[in-house]
Amino acid sequence: MSSEPAISVHNLSKVFKLGLSGRRESLVRILERRLRHPIRGGAEQRVEFRALDDISFDVAPGEVVGVIGKNGAGKSTLLKILSRITPPSAGYVEMAGHVGSLLEVGTGFHPELTGIENVYLNGTILGMSKQAINSRLDEIIAFAEVDKFLETPVKRYSSGMRVRLAFAVAAHLEPEILIIDEVLSVGDAGFQSKCLDKMQSVASEDGRTVLYVSHNLVSVEYLCPRSMLLIDGRVDFDGPTAETVVRHLATFPQAGRGSANGVFDLSVAERSGTSLDTVFQRLELKPSAGATSETVRIGEPLQIGIEVDGLDQSPGAVVEVTFGSATSQCLFRVSTHMKRLASAQDRCSRETILLTLPSMPLTPGEYHIDLMIKDSDQRGMIDLVHHAAEFQVIPVDVLRTGFVYSAHDGQFMVPFDWEIRPAQTAG
Repeated sequence: MSSEPAISVHNLSKVFKLGLSGRRESLVRILERRLRHPIRGGAEQRVEFRALDDISFDVAPGEVVGVIGKNGAGKSTLLKILSRITPPSAGYVEMAGHVGSLLEVGTGFHPELTGIENVYLNGTILGMSKQAINSRLDEIIAFAEVDKFLETPVKRYSSGMRVRLAFAVAAHLEPEILIIDEVLSVGDAGFQSKCLDKMQSVASEDGRTVLYVSHNLVSVEYLCPRSMLLIDGRVDFDGPTAETVVRHLATFPQAGRGSANGVFDLSVAERSGTSLDTVFQRLELKPSAGATSETVRIGEPLQIGIEVDGLDQSPGAVVEVTFGSATSQCLFRVSTHMKRLASAQDRCSRETILLTLPSMPLTPGEYHIDLMIKDSDQRGMIDLVHHAAEFQVIPVDVLRTGFVYSAHDGQFMVPFDWEIRPAQTAG
């Protein structure tokens, strides 16, 4: 493998001028503006927007790198510059090898040409000979699954059909660098999985370089060992994908939950009875024992810190934590009655109870937590807070297979494994 980078970006910037550029004006309109604004010489006030702001990075040959960020962060602009669709305002890019791009549905396809004609057109653009295209044609047709429509003009294809053919061409015509934007979201789930497997084999077996932009964090984690986080046109973080995703999720705080994301003030929460004591004071959610957050990834450890006041006066009291959803008040419950709470030798009035879930078992969705304290004899209620906290479970490739859990797979992730053994025949 070459020591030279496959992609080298140096101080890249792209500035767009927001205003009337590209719109023709009548002579009357121009004269009217000059009379109203003689000092400005009749020019419209235009604002600069920096889509990319002095970014630099290298991608090694055979490396698969993800690019994530919110809408407007500059991801698509970056890929268009790398694909030479638009020029940069400053800086430069060095690319070692042919580049195959899949940025928008049907990019590079001529709508009046048939599917088969567009295959040859794209191959020629990539610098391939007709003989080289012929050698891969059967693979392209089989992968795209549009063989019945190869003699049909592309303008009559659905968006999904165009994506199938465009990806098949980009992946099979052997460009050294493959640049892919969010377009795979157009295809069905089966085809998306097929594309991810192909991109993985393209990088691991063929040694080609892949730059992959997607809002689907599961696919990014499955495919890319390294990822970059773009924020406002700058590279905020560049490193292992798991760390990049955590930083990305931290940029989406949910307001109205307390002093910080993942922190809930229970001292002012409504109680269901006037005779209840205000024992529960505060609750914190810490995924992977890191920063507080209301976003938990499936299969991720979760630590719940419950601050209480006055529980030392009832050392035998039972604490219950119930996890529920909009469709089920109790999905599962844990309590100190099931497993005794290991208490400190020196109790004090203000204490924090730590509950740790080694692996979040709930599938992606919205959930809530109810808290309750009972007397040790199970007859009296000390404190009760419904919906003490709310959190969201998001998908992640926990099985390391590219599979994404959803509500269709139930509400719990259960560890499992498959094995095949020879059948035991009688006699």
